[in-house]
Amino acid sequence: MSAYGLKEKHPASQRLIVLDFDGVLLDTERIALETWTVVLDEAGIDLPDGIPTHPDGTLARDALNGALTSLLGQERARTSWDVFEHENQRRADREPLAPATRSFLDHCRAGGHRLAVASGNAHSWVAGHLDRLGIRSHFASVSCAGRGLAPKPAPDVYLAALRHAGHTSHRALAVDDSFAGLRSAHTAGIPVAWFTARPAAARPPVPLAHRIQALDELNSIL
Repeated sequence: MSAYGLKEKHPASQRLIVLDFDGVLLDTERIALETWTVVLDEAGIDLPDGIPTHPDGTLARDALNGALTSLLGQERARTSWDVFEHENQRRADREPLAPATRSFLDHCRAGGHRLAVASGNAHSWVAGHLDRLGIRSHFASVSCAGRGLAPKPAPDVYLAALRHAGHTSHRALAVDDSFAGLRSAHTAGIPVAWFTARPAAARPPVPLAHRIQALDELNSIL
């Protein structure tokens, strides 16, 4: 039986792999940090403590907004965000799919594994990039925060992926790069792989099934 009281409809060898989008399928976390560096430099804005990041290395947006508002005031801070969003979109739209990611997607398709996306970003952002990259057809579902689904670390987007696929959590694997995402998947009962280039000494907030730096590292276990 699935977590929703439904009988499993899939072969025992078939896995459901639920992927975060930003920082996993596309390296947009790096792009965001690079974009803010350019935006602040061109505007002559010097943040005393630099661009804030979470312990997992992802951009700490709330902390950054607080720092900008404190330094510039609300109106100028909002203008900086507008400049960032425009430039970040432009840069992200030029980012190609990593060869390791393509290899992983093809491997999963050949092996009969199902794929889903569970993202804390807007559906329009995620779906737009999946279409641009030509990989939308690889995914059985795309679950994003909003439309009644709470953002990570709430488990909503991962639970939605399970519900759409009709898989039990123990037959699934989540891949996420942020601590919020790892907590989200763990709360949903899904084993997690941490996608990270952080030093080996960096410790995640939940137990891990795997720790990887590229998606094709999972090919050998699927």
